[in-house]
Amino acid sequence: MKRLDILAVCLILSGIFLGCTGSLAAPTESEMARDQELTATYPTDIMANKLDASSYKGAITVYPMIYDALVNYGEGGKIEPGLAKSWEVEDDGGKMVITFHLRDGVKFSDGTPFNADAVKFSLERAKILNPKDTTPVLQKLDEIEIVDDYTVKLIYDSYLYPILKQLTFPRPIRIMSPTAVSPEGDPNGAFVKPIGTGMWVIGDYVQDQYAVLTRNPYYWGEKPILEKITFKVIPDAQTRALALQSGDVELIGGKIGRILPETVPVLESDKNIVVERELGTESYYLVFKYNKYPFNDTLVRKAVNFAIDKDNMVSVVGIGEPAKGFFAPTVNYVTDENSYNYPYDVDEAKRLLAEAGWMDTDGDGILEKDGKKFEVDLIYQVVDYPEWGRMCELIQEDLRKVGIKVNLLNLESAAFYERLWTTRDFDLMIYMTYSSEWSPEGMLTLQFTYPSPTLHATSRDDEAVTFGNPKLNELINEVMTTRVEDKRQSLYDQIFKEIYDEAACVPLYYCEKVFAMNSHVKGFEFGASEYDPVKWGRLWVSS
Repeated sequence: MKRLDILAVCLILSGIFLGCTGSLAAPTESEMARDQELTATYPTDIMANKLDASSYKGAITVYPMIYDALVNYGEGGKIEPGLAKSWEVEDDGGKMVITFHLRDGVKFSDGTPFNADAVKFSLERAKILNPKDTTPVLQKLDEIEIVDDYTVKLIYDSYLYPILKQLTFPRPIRIMSPTAVSPEGDPNGAFVKPIGTGMWVIGDYVQDQYAVLTRNPYYWGEKPILEKITFKVIPDAQTRALALQSGDVELIGGKIGRILPETVPVLESDKNIVVERELGTESYYLVFKYNKYPFNDTLVRKAVNFAIDKDNMVSVVGIGEPAKGFFAPTVNYVTDENSYNYPYDVDEAKRLLAEAGWMDTDGDGILEKDGKKFEVDLIYQVVDYPEWGRMCELIQEDLRKVGIKVNLLNLESAAFYERLWTTRDFDLMIYMTYSSEWSPEGMLTLQFTYPSPTLHATSRDDEAVTFGNPKLNELINEVMTTRVEDKRQSLYDQIFKEIYDEAACVPLYYCEKVFAMNSHVKGFEFGASEYDPVKWGRLWVSS
């Protein structure tokens, strides 16, 4: 075997890391409230009875609270020990072999032991439940070999540089007890209940009302200070903010319940509320139905890019920064040089539309071509992303200035995603990039390559989700297998340039992570990613 990389981290050092509390001193008994309980929000039903670690069902941010990964996504994307205390990555005749040395003495929340059998069961189940999953960590996994009770090998059909990073995903490759299904240990078995090695376990649950998480009595790491976390389902953003101010809930924000941008200064001025903010890795962008008239014309897509005033959007709506390139500057491989941008330029937008053959022949302010008005639908939803409503109104106003009539369609969350992934019935949609674990390579693979098994079977074989062409397919596939860092950066530079040259979408703005909490909530720290948004184990309630 030719050794490519060794990431062997000793158990002693990982234990030191886990015991670290950063700059936060542990609270004294006199500082703490008697009942260490916290009430937070969630915008939709958590589906606590369906949180199968091998599936994509339910609240994505709850998965890391219940289930651990073999490796963890740390600050700045550093891969850190999880249920594996160390590992080696090797090349075996073109195959990629990762040998994981597992922690011993770890138990699942039902008291059953964690071992290599549980790893094999969980990953086999993930492959069975997700046969069309495009994620290489599953798609390219050839074999799972148990060496002994605490050593397991994952064998991939070829080298893929982001495999370790993808093993940190919140789902569907977290480790679940074989006792969580019936018959026990059967990867094809029916899911019974969530049983993981994580810090928390599911307690009481009432659909569409609340879910309670309590401490895992068998948790192997640093014990959380809180005894219980209740997630109340509050779909409306304004209602969430009012619940925080009234004391009905104590924590809102991010993936557990976004805050309307106009509400942030109100909360910041409240002496009983603490607001925490930082630039994240997610961004909002406009998706074209790029293979459908009229957006199958590059000139038209470029015109729309020039027509949208992103600086104004951020000043009116946004909590973040106006976008330049597709990804935020906090994403790996993004540089100032490869963040290409279409500046706001109404005259240039009108010129490009005229060059594409669009003219206002009847003086009504709406362009026409071949006897058809330039009238399109823009689809959005506000349950998960409440700010999208005002953003789409601004897009509508901007495009009207260049002769494009936009009809706004606010859909329920399920209907919105069905339009994107299944029916593909839209002209324009607003969407977002994913958390840092997915970016850039995962987001590019999912959104800009084809054929896409994530799309409905009726989609064309040459159709990508956001945009696709042969050049992007080739570049993205090549970057995934590139071993040399400088070459990888060069390929990303080319990918970002191609997305810009094709005006594949309209980057709108880079999002801030914003959380607000009652002032008696202490110890808040942002998690390493948007899908693991809070370091729950550090939180406590003061007296």
